[in-house]
Amino acid sequence: VFKFFATSENVMAETRKGGAPPPTIGIFVTYSILGSILSYVFGRDPFSETRSVDDIAKELTPTITILCLFLVSYSLFDVMAVGVIKAKYGIGTKPYNSSVVSNVPEEVYLAQRVQTNQVEQMPPFIVASLSFALFVNGNVGAILTLLWVVLRRLYASAYRSSVGKPLNQSGITLYTIPAYFVLNALLMGTVAQCIRVWYLTIA
Repeated sequence: VFKFFATSENVMAETRKGGAPPPTIGIFVTYSILGSILSYVFGRDPFSETRSVDDIAKELTPTITILCLFLVSYSLFDVMAVGVIKAKYGIGTKPYNSSVVSNVPEEVYLAQRVQTNQVEQMPPFIVASLSFALFVNGNVGAILTLLWVVLRRLYASAYRSSVGKPLNQSGITLYTIPAYFVLNALLMGTVAQCIRVWYLTIA
């Protein structure tokens, strides 16, 4: 946990200064370490118990609840925000020709960028949260899923509010980089747990 916060803070500091982030291999190793810690500390013993369908449903319930609430919040706060802001500038009353496309107000552009980025993040997030809850630990997975959701909601709010600011002063790295660490820790935690199962199967 301490390594996660220390590493993400270092990445954010470099980004704020305009420097390059750490090497890709270094970030991957950090994700792998975090995932392994989650698997070995919180993950169930792969062959210690047999789980029924009801047990699996109970493990998945908190994470699925959070997922559904996030998707609803996406619809209400991200998708609808684009329509509201477009209406504010009367874009819906104009032909969608090249002049409209090339002269999109900054507020509209930022709202669209938030909405698009949320979509870009959804596939790995859904896979990571469900697979971690299923294979590693449902309760810990739900907590990390909720943390990711909170970070993404704060990101969306900060980005939409950054009209007139350069990207490096928008404050979004305070939320995006920790969110990346949470997401990839969930993914690598699932990978580590699957490797443990595979190893015990062939041992």
